[in-house]
Amino acid sequence: MVALHAKQNGDRNEQLLKLYWNRAGVKRELKNLKKERYELLDRLKDQESAILRAKEQLDGLERLLVNPIAAANAMVYFQLRNVWRVSSQKLEQFSAELELQRLKREKGLLQDAARAKRQRRLAAIRDNRTALAEERETANTQIQALEASLGELSPIIKLFRGRALRAQIESLKATESELSEQLSELEELDEKIEGEPLPEVDDLSIDSRRVINTAILALAQHLVVHFSANNLAVLARDAMTKTVADMRFGDRRECDRMVENIRTRIADLKEEGRLADFVKKRAAMLSKELKYSNDSDAAPSSFSTQIIMPSPSLEGEGRRSSDAPLSVNVVSDDYWDLRRYFR
Repeated sequence: MVALHAKQNGDRNEQLLKLYWNRAGVKRELKNLKKERYELLDRLKDQESAILRAKEQLDGLERLLVNPIAAANAMVYFQLRNVWRVSSQKLEQFSAELELQRLKREKGLLQDAARAKRQRRLAAIRDNRTALAEERETANTQIQALEASLGELSPIIKLFRGRALRAQIESLKATESELSEQLSELEELDEKIEGEPLPEVDDLSIDSRRVINTAILALAQHLVVHFSANNLAVLARDAMTKTVADMRFGDRRECDRMVENIRTRIADLKEEGRLADFVKKRAAMLSKELKYSNDSDAAPSSFSTQIIMPSPSLEGEGRRSSDAPLSVNVVSDDYWDLRRYFR
C-alpha cells in the first residue's frame, strides 16, 4: 500500500514537472512571437515610410514635368544617373569576371602543386614496393632452394642437418609473410592517396585581390576620363547625391544638347573595341604607384589615387592634346560605387 502511494506521488510529481516545462516552453514561444510581431511592425513602418517618400518624390516629379524647362532639366538629371548606372554595372561585371579568372588560376596552381606532391609520395611508395617485392622474391627463391636441398638429403644426414634447414626455411617464410603484409599495406596506401580529393580554393590570396582591385580601379578611372567631356562624370556623381529639384542645367536647348552628349558618350563606350587594352595598360601603370595602408590591405589607399593620369596611348595611337591629368579621386569619392566591388 505504501509502495502504491509512493508510486502515485511520483506520477503526480512527474506530471507537475511536465506541466512546468510545457508552461516554460509556451512562455518562450509567446516571447518569440511577440518579438517577431514587433519586428514585423517595424518593417511595416519602414515600408510605409518608403511608400510615403516615393509618393512625395512622384508628386514632386509631376510638378516638375508640368514646366517644360524643369522637365528638360529632369531629363538631363535622369540621363546623368543612367551614366552612373551604366558605369557601375561595367565595374560589377568586370569585377565578377576577374574574380572567376583569379579563382580558376589559383585553383589550378593549388591543384597542380597537390598533384606534384601526390606524385612524389606515390613514387616513394612505389619504389618501396618494388624493393619489398624483390626482397620477397629473393626470400621465396631461397625457400624453394632450401626445401629442394632438404628433400635431397639422405635420412641419416637429414637427422643432423634437417632441423637447421627447417628452422632457416621457417625464418624465411616468416620474412616472406611480413614482406607480403608490408606490400599489402603499401598497396592500400597507394589506392588511398590516389583517391584523395584535390584541394579547393577557399578564398582569394591578397595578391589576387590586389590585382583585381587595381584592374577595376583602372576601369573606374578610364570611365571618369571617358565621361570627363562636358564634365559629365562630376555631374553624374552630383545627380546621385542630390534631388532632381536641386540641379539645374540651363534652358531647353542646353538640356537637349547635354542629353545628346550623354547618349553619344554612352554609345561610344559600348562600341569601344579596345577598352580591355586601355584598362590593362592603365592597370600596369597604376600598379607601380598604388600604396596600401598595411600588408593585409587589398584595397589601395586613397592617398595614392588622388589624380587620374591621361589615358595611356596604345600602339599606333598618339597622345591627344586634350589629354591631361584630372584631379579626381575615384576611391575617396567612390565613383561608380567602386568600393562596393573591391575584393
